[in-house]
Amino acid sequence: MSVWVDDVLDRARTRLPLCAIAVGFPGSGRTGLLNVVSEGLCELDVPVSVGMPTGGDSAGPTVVLADDLHTWPSDLVARMATMVDAGTIGLIATAEPRETDPILRAVLDLARRSATVLDLGTMSTADVLIRAARAGLTLTPATASQIRRRCGGVRNVVTAALLAIREEAAAAGLGETVDEPAVVERVARDHHHRLLRGLDPTTLSVLALASSRAPLDPESLAETLDVPYETAVEALDRARGSGLLRGADVFVSAAADPLRSVVGNRRLEQLRRTSIAVRLRASELTVDDALHAAESGIEDPRLVDTLLAGAVDAGAARAVVLLRAADRVEPGRDDVRLLMAQRALASGDADGAGEVADIRLESAHPAEKGIECWVGIAALVAAQRGLGSHAADLYRWLGPDHVAAESLSAVTALVAVGDRAGAAAVAAADGGRPPVGARAVRSLAARGLLASVSDDFGDGDGVAGDAVGLVVRGLTATMPGRWDPAAARTLHAATALALNSGDLNAARALRKAAGDCATGTLLDAEIALTGGDLETATRLLPTAEPAGAVDRLRVHAVRLGLAHRHGDTSALAALWPEASALLAATEVDLYLLRSLAEFWQVAARLDDTASIDRYIAAADRLLDALDNPMIWAAPWHFAGVQAAVIAGDAELATGRQRHLDSIAARNASASGLVTAARAWSALTFEQAGTIDDAQVADAIAALRLRGLDWEAGRLAGISALRSDDPHATAGLLETARSVDADRRRPRPVDGLLTEREAEVARELLQGFTYREIGARLFISAKTVEHHVSRIRRRLDAGSRSELMAALRAAGYS
Repeated sequence: MSVWVDDVLDRARTRLPLCAIAVGFPGSGRTGLLNVVSEGLCELDVPVSVGMPTGGDSAGPTVVLADDLHTWPSDLVARMATMVDAGTIGLIATAEPRETDPILRAVLDLARRSATVLDLGTMSTADVLIRAARAGLTLTPATASQIRRRCGGVRNVVTAALLAIREEAAAAGLGETVDEPAVVERVARDHHHRLLRGLDPTTLSVLALASSRAPLDPESLAETLDVPYETAVEALDRARGSGLLRGADVFVSAAADPLRSVVGNRRLEQLRRTSIAVRLRASELTVDDALHAAESGIEDPRLVDTLLAGAVDAGAARAVVLLRAADRVEPGRDDVRLLMAQRALASGDADGAGEVADIRLESAHPAEKGIECWVGIAALVAAQRGLGSHAADLYRWLGPDHVAAESLSAVTALVAVGDRAGAAAVAAADGGRPPVGARAVRSLAARGLLASVSDDFGDGDGVAGDAVGLVVRGLTATMPGRWDPAAARTLHAATALALNSGDLNAARALRKAAGDCATGTLLDAEIALTGGDLETATRLLPTAEPAGAVDRLRVHAVRLGLAHRHGDTSALAALWPEASALLAATEVDLYLLRSLAEFWQVAARLDDTASIDRYIAAADRLLDALDNPMIWAAPWHFAGVQAAVIAGDAELATGRQRHLDSIAARNASASGLVTAARAWSALTFEQAGTIDDAQVADAIAALRLRGLDWEAGRLAGISALRSDDPHATAGLLETARSVDADRRRPRPVDGLLTEREAEVARELLQGFTYREIGARLFISAKTVEHHVSRIRRRLDAGSRSELMAALRAAGYS
């Protein structure tokens, strides 16, 4: 500022044409600056006139001092500008910013010719610190920043606040502290109150609209305030010049209370409502505007449409806020409450979603249009709470003819509790509808889940492959772009199916297709644990406790599984007390059998199976009711053999082995687990020599074929300890080390075939038989057959000729 003053005085001293103007908000020090210039002109004996000069006897042009030029009559300012341009007078003025005043702009243009326009901007935090130091105050940068914000950076207000703090400090007694924020708040409030009292009603109305975040374009202002367009433009210009609008016309929040005091709540509310009505008529209401209007008690159906549209694209938490506001405007609207429940569930508020769904379903009828969506919400809430039977009951009440788009969720829920007939009825009803794309791929996944509980389903390659292939093809084609709880439930079911089938690649494919999702890391941890990748499972295991009972049980199962595989008995003992409560809170269903198996083996390790016998019995009853379907029953009874081995219970092992033998008699796909279970039991309960090395090798290969690398390595180690042949022991230990190395090796997820499957494929293309391939790769012919069956499913090849053509096309020749 001193540079500007010196420049102005130099021009006055040398009688150069003079037109200078300082532009700033109220309180920026404009008047004080003009007084300094006036004193300097007097010392230079330059003729000065406050206002238009009356005579012309001076030695040179009279310099007119014009404070607050923006308030002067337009015709007078225009005449002065003409005289300045002609050189008959000089002009030194101050003014508030005015962007649309053409006459004031003309004066500014004259001043810019001589570079004598001074923009009195707001103070920075550094400026406040310097001003405080001059006042004898020591402030932290944080306090200086707070003072700047509360005072709007206006110089005179900041100075007044600093002086007030200094006075309070001087008056404070020994040991007393000054409440600096309170002092600054009082000074800023007084300044804003005085400033607002001096504004005209139209300008106050513009500021009031800005405080409610209403649009400030002149057209909207003119309609809202019922004034001519030109008047709205001028009022907006004055509001901006007051310093209470910053940046993109954002109202200074520190002035909110003074504005309310000057304008009054009634007027503020009237302006807000009028502005919303104007925007509704013009269809220009934003989502924030609609939310603000709803929170203000404005009731207009058009607000609901805006809020509903905003909720569709918003995040879960914000969507709930928008939808609750919409429900207040138009209570009971079904589409609003449905979306509210869906987004509440997506944000983790199962209780809120369940409450809304229960109210809606209390008086509903199954044939009512759209009621299936409400049933879907209620069923998901029940499933998250571990009440699978309640979820199934909801779909039974709805009936297969009314399930519609909820068919896959219904099949998922019904299969979970073993209701094969109910799931089949839903799938049949859905199959009778037009085979449009979404329904067709949805039907694939539903058929896959049904196939998993029906051993007579298939076309010769085995139920497991058919079921997994159908589910993978169906779900990878229908995974939603935005994650939702229904997809999470189905993905859990599908991944459990793939893992129980021993197809880790299918599980990874399903997980990859799902993308980022709330339960994704838990699925990743479960897949890694099943494949024996303990380091990855530990790293991916969620640290935050899940909200639902089912997910809490699954997380605990992974923790138990990790401690069990590491042989960490102390960790198992620390984790076990929580197990009973988690199991008691969750009903047993098919998708939780793998998790329950982890509990079972740990209970055997801790000699506490009695505490979970009823849950094991519940799982047995569920499988018995379904005639022990191979996909679900075989891994369960194999886990029973493992638990029996851990507990040293030969009778239990024999019983579970009989179940496995019965399953294998019906479905050859279970033969690998039968072989592994028999080997494990023989090594534990029978005398040495009752099982030969070839049988052990077949058992290890069967486990590896199912992705159970940790179990394979464990079996090899146990066998090595039991062997009396040093050469055989060395070979088994080498196998154990090889298996351990393989399970630690990162697994590619993008290739069509695994490394071993690719080896088999290349041998197959060269025309070798299964026996010859086995001899070349040091595996059994039966293992080669399993690999070929899996390759066929991956490539969706039916006949042998189709398989060979697909392998050549994929580049395995």
